[in-house]
Amino acid sequence: MNVRLHQIVKRFGNTTIVDHVDVEIQDGEMFFLLGSSGCGKTTLLRMLAGFYNPEEGDIYFGDRKMNGVPPHQRNTALVFQNYAVWPHLTVFENVAYGLRVRGVPETELKQRVTDALAQVKMDALADRKPASLSGGQQQRVALARAMVVRPDILLFDEPLSNLDAKLRIELREEIKKLHAATRITSVYVTHDQEEALSLADRIAVMNAGKIQQIGTPQEIYNQPANAFVASFIGEINLFPASSPLAQKLGAGSSARIGFRPEKVCVHPDGLPGKVVFSSYLGSKNQVSLKMETGEEVKAWLPDYHTEGSNLRIRVEDKDLLRFAS
Repeated sequence: MNVRLHQIVKRFGNTTIVDHVDVEIQDGEMFFLLGSSGCGKTTLLRMLAGFYNPEEGDIYFGDRKMNGVPPHQRNTALVFQNYAVWPHLTVFENVAYGLRVRGVPETELKQRVTDALAQVKMDALADRKPASLSGGQQQRVALARAMVVRPDILLFDEPLSNLDAKLRIELREEIKKLHAATRITSVYVTHDQEEALSLADRIAVMNAGKIQQIGTPQEIYNQPANAFVASFIGEINLFPASSPLAQKLGAGSSARIGFRPEKVCVHPDGLPGKVVFSSYLGSKNQVSLKMETGEEVKAWLPDYHTEGSNLRIRVEDKDLLRFAS
């Protein structure tokens, strides 16, 4: 199911939360809405679910206009941040709930629930109650419950934010595999850039209710549309073009110039600087250098350098990001 948002506006009182948003999501795509708290991404998701209606603009699922259509008539399923599993029901009955509401015959229901639990590796715990499950296991139940109804669109509302780092990575991998297997059109809201980069087919970066850029993870990271996107996705060294360092690097007529820490390399003919911070992370040495121009540069280097070391660094022109504002 493809999804189209055309000039969507949502206000709460006098505050515009979503400001003339245009988005087209392809059938079978894993599409991310990425931004900081308050940027409008969750409000957009809730409009897709039918919990809110836009003041202006239109929402289409395929060729069907969805403005005013109640949530239960949209054939969407939502995976919440806080799991939202029924505490008095077993794992099996939690997953079966949506099918029972839809009047699915018992034989088919049992098979579909069993298959869904197997997909999320929870079939062995079908008779457990949620109180005996970990947070990760409860989120797997919530994922199975959403998938079992065979929605046209699967909506994710920051589903991994309550989990610890190890579980987040584990469930990210599971979600990626499940999406590859089912190809259900999915819209995923998060503030976690790593989550978006690792899972998304495409990402819409939002700020203050507006879409700043839509693109693949590689496009968003390597060719950011503006300085906001560049600074929100990953780490970046960003300087006004008038700064001494930017002039030495060749800022030209740009308003600002930036480069990623991993694009910095040590070179005998490079610009001189002193290591003022050094953190060894195994796969890289994360350093901050105080340049002779007075500015500070973050660099991720393959070899370890102690604090106080003098280095010369270079950034290739092709790795410079130039911004008009």
